Amino acid sequence: MRRLIIILIFLTASVWLGLTIVKHPGYVFIVSQPVMVQMPLWFACLAMLVILSLFYFLVDSIDRMQFWWFRVKNWFRIRREHQSYSKTQNGMALLIEGRWSKAERMLLQGADKGIEPLMNYLGAARAAQELQAFDRRDNYLRKAHRVNPGAELAIGLTQAELEIEQNQLEKAAATLNRIRGLSRRHPQVLKMLEKVYVRLADWQSLSMLLPDLRKAKVLNDAQLIHFEQTLHCETLREAGAKDRNLLQRVWSDLPRSARKNPEVVLVYVKQLLSFGEQAAAEEIIRYTLKYNWQPELATIYGTFTFENLNRQLVIAGAWVKMYGPKPELMLFLGKTCAKIQLWGKAKDYFIKCLEQVPSPEAALEYGKLLEHLGEKDEAMLEYREVLTALAAAK
Repeated sequence: MRRLIIILIFLTASVWLGLTIVKHPGYVFIVSQPVMVQMPLWFACLAMLVILSLFYFLVDSIDRMQFWWFRVKNWFRIRREHQSYSKTQNGMALLIEGRWSKAERMLLQGADKGIEPLMNYLGAARAAQELQAFDRRDNYLRKAHRVNPGAELAIGLTQAELEIEQNQLEKAAATLNRIRGLSRRHPQVLKMLEKVYVRLADWQSLSMLLPDLRKAKVLNDAQLIHFEQTLHCETLREAGAKDRNLLQRVWSDLPRSARKNPEVVLVYVKQLLSFGEQAAAEEIIRYTLKYNWQPELATIYGTFTFENLNRQLVIAGAWVKMYGPKPELMLFLGKTCAKIQLWGKAKDYFIKCLEQVPSPEAALEYGKLLEHLGEKDEAMLEYREVLTALAAAK
């Protein structure tokens, strides 16, 4: 019913419009000298409607053509990207498998068709490195930087890693220091720099790197303690190999905690003894063993020559109370008692030492003591133990 009413209204309006046009036709004049065109108003409206319709269909056709052209181009692009992705994936798989030549070829093919070929060039650089093609490797790294200058950190890390593998440690250090300007406390950069400096034995650079390693938390607490200890020890060894004054300056510049570390003190003592500084070594050993036990320091202390042996008995006795009957202390006390003719005590100390560890030196000293006391058979047994231990050591 509603549709019928609408149709009747439309027909009525059409009839009314037709009658109005017939009764009042109206005219449209278009004048452009010397031409003048005259047409009825209804014809002009109809013509305008036809022209607008044609224009609409023309514009719509152009839009449709552009849309289909976009779809075609997009299809080709997606197909090209898929091929590039496939070649890149195959190339990376071959790289992991160690098939360097084929991996390099596939990665380059993927780079030619890819939109972001950075990883392709980095992978190709690694493959070229394994093939000993260093010129190609450097060329791929330059191409990687050219296609993506913003990835300088990733490119630099790859370059440094390849240089380290080739044992170009100085070049790797220069590369890492260059990219370190982009991110001063980047963990991977710091880790690689630490390894390079250790292999170069560049302890001064490592010392300068240490604050950043600590702040970046690259190493855990235990690793950091070991790293600092190793650094200080190597710095002292390097200084001791050059000059006594330099050794003293380096020791004075160490943090107080390092100067209390028994392992660091041990290295310093050995360097002092290489310059004949027994008095200074003795003093620092006594100070260190007052707070921390270090068996090798006690062994070195036992090799010194002392004037006041009774004082040394008191000092060593205090260490025994602090750390227990350590074999190094038992040996030192036994040798000292023997020198001041306390034979019974010396014998007890040597026996306690040998009960803990089969020491050739203790057995030799004990054998000398037994021989001095007239117990030659027992002395011969101890000497035999010394020879057996020495033969086993060889």
